[in-house]
Amino acid sequence: MIDLLLFLLLGSFTGLLAGMFGIGGGSILVPALIFMFYRMGFDSSIVVYLAIGTSLASIFFSALSSAYSHHLKQSVEWRLVMPLSAGMVLGALLGAKYATSLSGDNLKVIITLFLLGIGSDMVLNYSKLLMDPTKKIVIVSRLTAPLHGTWIGGLSAIIGIGGGSFTTPLLIAGGYNIRKGIGTAAACGAPIAIAGAVGYMYFGKDHLGLPHMTSGFIFWPAVLGIACASIITAKVGASISHSIPERTLKILFGVFLMLVGIMVAVN
Repeated sequence: MIDLLLFLLLGSFTGLLAGMFGIGGGSILVPALIFMFYRMGFDSSIVVYLAIGTSLASIFFSALSSAYSHHLKQSVEWRLVMPLSAGMVLGALLGAKYATSLSGDNLKVIITLFLLGIGSDMVLNYSKLLMDPTKKIVIVSRLTAPLHGTWIGGLSAIIGIGGGSFTTPLLIAGGYNIRKGIGTAAACGAPIAIAGAVGYMYFGKDHLGLPHMTSGFIFWPAVLGIACASIITAKVGASISHSIPERTLKILFGVFLMLVGIMVAVN
């Protein structure tokens, strides 16, 4: 019972973040689930994989809720969603296969470096030239979107996120404002999540030491609790994101990512 309440609380928090930042919430879910699964006595050799797979399955629902909320506020660039998603699905399946071949410790290092790097840049703005919407340094069109989607999907599946931490900066670099970036990233989060979850389910199905109520590297009680709560709070987060100045939103996003990176490193 206590574990279910913790999953609900975790889902409420990650749903809020999903709506605010256009992320699926995986960057906080993965380290939190790693900690909780260790506490629940799961086999240490599968904890990281189980946390990533469960995170991906959970954020599918918050991504849908967040995307709908941003759509109502006209902040989704729908003409890019389908071509981006096509590449993301392929990349997520390949990323899941690769991630399950790595050791848990190596995965933790990759997650930590990613979060610290992206987060510090969003706060310090040291890649301002790249991220300047007026420069359009990166070409993001229907033609190039599947290529971008492939690397975003692959990296997201390795880390266990919905891809917003990659998609939002990419769209900003391509000339879109941060609100469009967040809304479009939210819409793209669902295909990444479902493809990645299927990959972790398939590549973990024959692994020894899996606890009850799992399908491969997905622990369903956690998915249920997180999803139920996150669907509700994602709508609240989307409303908050449209009431905060853009620069403040970027700083909050960056600080959040760095804090999570530190959490992963010390876990």
